[in-house]
Amino acid sequence: MAENRPNYIVTAPAYNQNNGGGIFLHELVHTLNSFGERAFLWPLPPLRRPLRHRISHFRRDPIGYFKKPPYAVHPDLDTPVAQKSDFKPNSIVVYPEIVLGNPFGARNVVRWLLYKPGLLHPYKFGAKDMFFRADVMSDLSELTGGAPDLFLWKVNPAYRNQNRADRKGACYIVRKGKEKPRIRETEDAIQVDGLSHEEMAEIFNRCEVFYSYDEATFYSQYAALCGCLSVIIPGLYASRQEWAEQHELGKYGIAYGLDDIEHALATRQLVQGLLQQKEADGPETVKNFIALTQDQFGVSKAPANG
Repeated sequence: MAENRPNYIVTAPAYNQNNGGGIFLHELVHTLNSFGERAFLWPLPPLRRPLRHRISHFRRDPIGYFKKPPYAVHPDLDTPVAQKSDFKPNSIVVYPEIVLGNPFGARNVVRWLLYKPGLLHPYKFGAKDMFFRADVMSDLSELTGGAPDLFLWKVNPAYRNQNRADRKGACYIVRKGKEKPRIRETEDAIQVDGLSHEEMAEIFNRCEVFYSYDEATFYSQYAALCGCLSVIIPGLYASRQEWAEQHELGKYGIAYGLDDIEHALATRQLVQGLLQQKEADGPETVKNFIALTQDQFGVSKAPANG
């Protein structure tokens, strides 16, 4: 029976320390393997960029444009890359929400909602897809009926408060908030998009305020850990209460708008404990994921010739 237990094929982009969704996918494979399952990565093709970006890339680096970059994995994670022989009729294939349809033609499909479908990218799901969500905000409850939680938050140790006495100025990040109009407070601020964790931690420790146009980035929590006033630039929700209901990790230490700074300062000391608890809860959500998917797609449900 164990030989017929479905393995897991998780489609993921190459490992990138600045891609939270991608890190979740790699961590899922690692955690599944640590629990005795057989799990593999399969490279997710990069999203097709707009034509103007592709032309710009070609003009800047015509030789590199046609080179396929190596598929990066984290050396400390147990994340083998699947071979074609690892794809079985009963394999459980995990797609993030940005994958349209079922390109592998898999029989058993799990859709992991890492960001709310349709908010930035179109989506196309199958009628029999099984759904999990990274948090409430990423769910599409009218479709899923309320997906179970599946998350693997990891706090990067680079982010800690150095208690500097000479803080000054502001920094900001755009990420998924690129469509929002810019506010005056970020006109002369330091933009941190694309920096390494070490570089960001350094800036968070020398700035007084961090502004985020992205309402769901983990960098808001990281800024708070570094003792920087962390402010979300609102836009998707009408109030702090509505935003916080969708972002459990944001209930402490983060201001939703410039009129919410008092809350952020009063609760900032609670951020570290909350993140530590969520990190500790992550493996339990994977155990639940295993139980639910094996019940849905496992040996007892596989055809006799499968």
